[in-house]
Amino acid sequence: MISTNQEHPLTTEYHLNSSSGSENSPLLVFIPGNPGLIDYYTTYLDLIGDKYPQYDILAIGHAGFQTSDDFVLAGKKDVTFYDLDFQVRHKCSIIKKHVLLGHTRLSFLCHSVGGYITQRVVALLLKDEEVKHLIKVEFVGLICPTIVDIAKSDSGVFFTKLFSLLPVVQLAVCLLAVLQTVLPDSLARLIISRFVISRPRLKDAKLIELWENAVDATYKIYKLRRIARQALTLARQELQVIHRDDEMNDWFFHEIPTTHQIKVWCFFAESDYWVHDNTRDYILGRYHSQDNRNVQFQVGEPSTEHTHAITHAFCIDQSVEFAQITCAALAAENWQ
Repeated sequence: MISTNQEHPLTTEYHLNSSSGSENSPLLVFIPGNPGLIDYYTTYLDLIGDKYPQYDILAIGHAGFQTSDDFVLAGKKDVTFYDLDFQVRHKCSIIKKHVLLGHTRLSFLCHSVGGYITQRVVALLLKDEEVKHLIKVEFVGLICPTIVDIAKSDSGVFFTKLFSLLPVVQLAVCLLAVLQTVLPDSLARLIISRFVISRPRLKDAKLIELWENAVDATYKIYKLRRIARQALTLARQELQVIHRDDEMNDWFFHEIPTTHQIKVWCFFAESDYWVHDNTRDYILGRYHSQDNRNVQFQVGEPSTEHTHAITHAFCIDQSVEFAQITCAALAAENWQ
């Protein structure tokens, strides 16, 4: 269920209990991209939970992106910007509490900039004096990770130029203020559901649920200018900070799969506007090795007449398809 973590600023979580209800069941942590609205991912996580009921699943929204309870009022009270370093410490603090309650076997899934955050969360947990001897990190899955040179991607180039020419954050917030004054909420939601988030052609229940969740999440971004401000300011920092960090990535892809026997799976979209092909090729060239059986890379299939290629924004309309890909990656037989 979606709930508000009252111990941390403007934090929404989604928690699925394991089928056993055990206090020491393995914990699968999901760390989202930006904007870090958990609402976009619930269908995806439900499908994983159906396939792997032995996991407790905990999705941790980024600080500053609360969409649960009275999020509008809460967002108006707290205007703090929570940067990347804060997001890393924020996730560590929440995960540590669950570890100390008995969930010592950890797996991670993360999307987009969530990959950058997760790498650093794992590093901190493995050094933390309070939990490093308790935890066993078993699996880390990075989905369309923006861990190298995000500013060189197609979207990165565009937004870097845009941020340099215009006060993007202020303009976006002002535009939302004007729209909220002019448009009734019902009309705004109708526009989002008709023209922003495409309704699925098939009447599959999960696809309809996914569409409804995406409409709700997008409406919440529209409704609370604080979320738009946090998302855009964080995006600007990502462009400035996420470059080529060979030291971190060498440790993550080369060292810990061997020293800690952590299975690392990394999925790249066939074409990704936030990950340049050259960046993807650099990561594959440096870290893909047939000799390292604990590290697997996967590049999505291109579109065909009957199927669409997985995109960076899979959580909006491809959760059903990508949950199948993720479940296959989690399967024990995939690593034998």
